[in-house]
Formats: sequence, C-alpha cells, structure tokens
Amino acid sequence: MSAVVVGVDGSEEGLGAARWAAAEAAWRGVGLRIVTAVSRWEVPGADSGPARGGAVPRPQQNLRAAAQAAKEISPKIDVHDEVLGEDPARALLHAAEGAPVLAIGSRALGPVAGFVLGSVGLSVIAHATMPVVAVRQQVARSPGTAPIVVGLDLRHSYGPLLDFAFETADRRGAALRVAHAWSAQGLYSYPSALPDPTVLERVGDSAEAELSQALSPWRRRFPRLGVDTELAMGASAPFLVESSTDASLLVVGRRLRGHPFPTRIGPVTHAALHHAACPVAVVPHE
Repeated sequence: MSAVVVGVDGSEEGLGAARWAAAEAAWRGVGLRIVTAVSRWEVPGADSGPARGGAVPRPQQNLRAAAQAAKEISPKIDVHDEVLGEDPARALLHAAEGAPVLAIGSRALGPVAGFVLGSVGLSVIAHATMPVVAVRQQVARSPGTAPIVVGLDLRHSYGPLLDFAFETADRRGAALRVAHAWSAQGLYSYPSALPDPTVLERVGDSAEAELSQALSPWRRRFPRLGVDTELAMGASAPFLVESSTDASLLVVGRRLRGHPFPTRIGPVTHAALHHAACPVAVVPHE
C-alpha cells in the first residue's frame, strides 16, 4: 500500500500535521512520506540553497524536525523524506498521487476568526483527487478515539465520503456520527409564513428515513461499528461545525465537477475548514 503523505514547511502547523499523519500511517499499517517544497525559482540562500560552514540547509532541517515529531507518535513506522524543487501546491499534489491521504497544516487565528490554510493549502484541496486532511496545530498529539463526524448531503454523490469515514472509524475503533441538515425551503407559501408543525415533523421524518436508507449498505459492511445519526433543520455549515466540537475528525466532501471555476471549494466545506476545531478531511467525489 502507498504511504501517507504530509507536507511540512518548518511551521508548528506542519509539525502538527506530521504527528497526525504518523498516527494515521500506523493505523493503516503503511509508511509515512514527509515532503517539503522549494520553488525552482527561489534564489539559493540561507533558506533553501547550500548552507555555509557545514550547516544543514533549512529544508533538511524542516524534514528532520517533522520526522522526529512523527517518530514520537509512531516509533515503528517507516519514514521517508524528500525535498521537492517545485511550486509547493503542485509538489504536494504530485507527491501524493496514489496516496491514501495527504495531510497539511492549518494555522489558528483565534477563537472567533477560526483557522486559515493559506493559498497553498486551499489550492491543494481544490485540485486534489485524494482525501486531504487539514490539521490544527493545537490538536492532541495523537488523534485518539474520539468520535468521527461525517457531513452528508444526500443530493450529491456520497459513496467516497462514507467509505472514508466508515473505514477510518473502523481502523481507530472510534464511533461514527453522521450529520445531515435538511431544509424547510419550499414549505413556505410566502417568506414570512410559518409552515405547519405537523408538516415540519413529516418532512423531518422523511429526511431521517432517507438518511437511514442511504447508510444501510455501510452499516451492513461494518456491523460492529457504532453509528449514530444527527439531523437538524437549517444551514449545513454551522450545524457541522457545532456537531464536530467533540470530534477527532470531521469528514466533508468536495465535488470534482459541477463548478464553473476548477479551484472552487463549496461554502460548507470552506466553513468547515476555517471554523471546525478538529482536523478536517476533504474527500473529493463526483
């Protein structure tokens, strides 16, 4: 099997991603590949070029620090590292081709502002064909067995999301919580009208039945896995962020097609990436 890949840049966020990736590699029983990128247009100097006086160049220092952090979490995994002479986003995507997952770091801005990925992280997620996990630096050193939450939109393809979420929870021995927000839009005869409570209840019951039916094949595949469902009427983004407050991982999707701009990340996924406190896995799907 291919190794888990993590991109590092010498930041604390990168080290957090390396720790998360090391634990993930151990759970999967695969190796870990740590990569850092130095643009081919970058002028050789203190940060990227040959070091003076026998000092270790900065990229190699970054890799060594990340490898040490990874080994502290999972001492038995095989760790390989590499400096890539390419644009960072393109380098990460090329390095992760065929990998089960790619991990990157995200920086905290504060309890209100949330987190930021930067242009490289957003570009990687927008173009990736493999799951990408954005890891917060302040998360626990090992992901642990706290619940995994997956946000499901039944209007779009959800097979890859459920495959990733169920398999990850099963490997970790963690519970899985499936979060689904349904809308009352269309039940109103005019903007200020309030729908009949019995109608809301009926629509909610229908959404619950639809979700149960969608999960049925995965429940049969993973009969020992504890799976809970959580439904709410309203907007998906705040619901998912709130639902993931006690989670070790939030799984959301990104459509590979259907957007006029190829680098677009949907609003729900964008909100999850910037406001969920736990690591966020973005799974591409049709």
